[in-house]
Amino acid sequence: MAKDHKRGPARWKLFFAVLILFCAAAVCIFTFHGKLLNGKAAEKPHSSSSAASVPVKKEASSQQSAKDETKHMVSVPFISQEEKLPSGCELISSMMLLKYYGQTTTTDEIMRRTPKSTLLAADGNVYGMSPNQAFIGNPYSPDGLGCYSPVITAVVDSYFWDAGKMEAVNLTGTSLDKLARDYIAKNSPVIVWATVDMERPGQGQSWILADTNKSFQWISGEHCLVMVGYDQENYYFNDPADPTGVKSYKKSLAEERYQDLGKQAVAVRPVSSVTA
Repeated sequence: MAKDHKRGPARWKLFFAVLILFCAAAVCIFTFHGKLLNGKAAEKPHSSSSAASVPVKKEASSQQSAKDETKHMVSVPFISQEEKLPSGCELISSMMLLKYYGQTTTTDEIMRRTPKSTLLAADGNVYGMSPNQAFIGNPYSPDGLGCYSPVITAVVDSYFWDAGKMEAVNLTGTSLDKLARDYIAKNSPVIVWATVDMERPGQGQSWILADTNKSFQWISGEHCLVMVGYDQENYYFNDPADPTGVKSYKKSLAEERYQDLGKQAVAVRPVSSVTA
């Protein structure tokens, strides 16, 4: 009995203690919940339209910037081959490249520096040198043929011998994409071999090489241009046969015609450069 009497007041004290703790916990929970709701309300945008406009505008700006970064053009002085060297697109392209690097020359001067060879008929055969060794035919005549990258490399390089700071380099075998990245993007134009208007090439005249006695087949439609730019879809060229100057072609087409002519290319670089 005494034991029960002592536990009575203790139970009431325990009851009030638990009640006080419960009320305090309830206050804390409601206060925290209210702050959480207010915080979410503050983070919520005032209207759905304003929230959508911000990321869209930012994305458009980013896309425009990326597009601008993928286009690059080099300002190369244009020279037309018309009334100068009707079949000498390789030499006129060389003159554009030389003028870009501050070298002045004339058609007569560059002709003097270029080895030339005519085709000769004998014993029912036609004989001549390789276009890797000389310009085949007469550049002043529409009937001239042309020459390949080793000849142009030597001719262009001869203009830099005295200064000794720049040199011509034969980049044959290099893709147009790599030329764009390694040269055009660094403001270094490149002479390339393709075809007139990027048309499909054909079989031209054939002859026997005088030094090897092997048969050589000229590629009909062969043409030389100066590569001066690129963007996401096109490559740009100074075309000496087109009076309008710069022409653009789809990358895939230009690469195909470039490959048809053996992926021949010539550029100018500092003598100390190790770019391949």
